[in-house]
Amino acid sequence: MADATLDIIIGGGGYVGLGAAVAIKDAAPHLAIALVDAAPEGVWMKDQRASAIATGASRMLDRLQIWDAILPDAQAINDMVITDSRASDPVRPVFLTFGGDVEPGEPFAHMVPNKSLVGALRQRAQELGVEILQAETVEDFTRTGPNVEITLGNGVKRRARLLVAADGVRSGLRDKAGIKTVHFDYGQSGIVTTVAHERPHEGRAEEHFLPAGPFAILPLKDNRSSLVWTESTREAEKLLKADELV
Repeated sequence: MADATLDIIIGGGGYVGLGAAVAIKDAAPHLAIALVDAAPEGVWMKDQRASAIATGASRMLDRLQIWDAILPDAQAINDMVITDSRASDPVRPVFLTFGGDVEPGEPFAHMVPNKSLVGALRQRAQELGVEILQAETVEDFTRTGPNVEITLGNGVKRRARLLVAADGVRSGLRDKAGIKTVHFDYGQSGIVTTVAHERPHEGRAEEHFLPAGPFAILPLKDNRSSLVWTESTREAEKLLKADELV
């Protein structure tokens, strides 16, 4: 037998699923919401990636009472330079720049560590009373009249009025729902890492559009930057197999 019917079940415990849970629960506290997160407990704390949060998104997070918890770990992007050239060009002309504040004292974007973003969202979700089912997956679902009945990986069944698929770009829930997608292979791969600077980065971001794809340096706290390097898949594989330089 399934438990009492919930209002919403969200499949996916990343910042998309958590953001949806927090926003809905904040707007309608009476709704009963459960979030199903496939990751083991605490895995999100090991995420070394970072995300760019534009002003509109940071205002939304502030409205949801999350931004103050994230801000100590956030690095303001004070200006951004975009170029388009070949790697061999001695001079890279600047085609586009962003600088200044959206409003006085409000940078147009911030770089935020994913673990800080997810941690703040999880804390707020728990404060609002969102039920988090950790290390569980939505294995299947069936429609039963106006509701949907899901089957978890442990065999437990839950009912809800709405099932939200927030389980990533290769969404299993989307496939089970019969929602078709079109995929293109660009023959490119992205290498993402964090680097430290010898000189202050001053909150400056740079993005170079090269023949193989974009190369971006995005500022982080503590004079570090997130480096995103796009190359052909063949070249990226060679780079990842190369010996470290000491």
